[in-house]
This record gives sequence, structure tokens and C-alpha cells, in this order.
Amino acid sequence: MMSRYLLPLALTAALGLSACGHIHHDRPHPKAHAPMQTHTVISKYSFNDTVSRLENAVQSRGMTVFAVIDHQAAAQKDGLNMQPAKVIIFGTPKAGTSLMVKDPAFALQLPLKVLVTETNGQTQVVFNDTRALIRGSKIEYSEVENTLANAGKLIRKVVTE
Repeated sequence: MMSRYLLPLALTAALGLSACGHIHHDRPHPKAHAPMQTHTVISKYSFNDTVSRLENAVQSRGMTVFAVIDHQAAAQKDGLNMQPAKVIIFGTPKAGTSLMVKDPAFALQLPLKVLVTETNGQTQVVFNDTRALIRGSKIEYSEVENTLANAGKLIRKVVTE
């Protein structure tokens, strides 16, 4: 026989209630379990040249490089070793503001990011797929095909030509 204390706990768990009797509303969206789709391009340039070329290309097109996160340097500060890896965070309010007005939560996807890393002597450039980036948002592909989607084209061109 279940004790008078265990029965309420069992019912609470069965009904999806918290211990306080509230239903949990913060469950992830079903699409949230889908992995972010990325593209990887092999750069024909060295690691440092690839980073420099990408930063210059972004800035020459009127976008801002908001930050460059050097994961390798951060690891080294804690006495750890890892391959070269920098994330360039970039964008422009001209492209992103209207999207964030339409869907404020889309601000979590912006600014855009590109990873430059090196493994086995090969420089790789990794970036998010535009369709995957907008999946689950209120943004339609037609709203980004001439802005965000062009970032991927620019990245490919800069590191392969």
C-alpha cells in the first residue's frame, strides 16, 4: 500500500506537475532536438590568412565584425591545448533589425557566426545553414535570401577563390 506521502508525489509526476503543483511550460519545441545544420568548406588559405580574409570581406561589404573569439587562446590561458579555432561574429543592423522586429526571439540567432579551425594541417570554415537558422522562427526564406543567405555565398567565395 502506498503511503499517504508517496501517492501525491506519484500523481504529481504522472500529471507532469512540478512539486509545487504547476504544469511545466518550458519544454523544448519538438524541432529543438534537430541538430543545427552546418556547412564546412575547406579553405585554400592558411588559418591566419583565412581569418583575415573573412574579416576583411565582411567589413568591405559594410558589415561589422562585432567580435572574434579565439577558443585556442582561451584554452591556453587555462593550461589546455586545442587546435586553432576562432569564431568571427558579424552582421549589420540593415539585415537583422527587421527580422528581430518580426520575431524578437530570432535575436538569439544573430549576429551571424563563422568558425575557422584547423585540423591535420587543413583549414576548415564552418557556418550555419540559412534554412536551418530560420527553422522554427517566424522568418520566411524569401525574407533572407538576399541578405543572410548571401553570407554563406560570401564565405565560400572568400576561402575558395
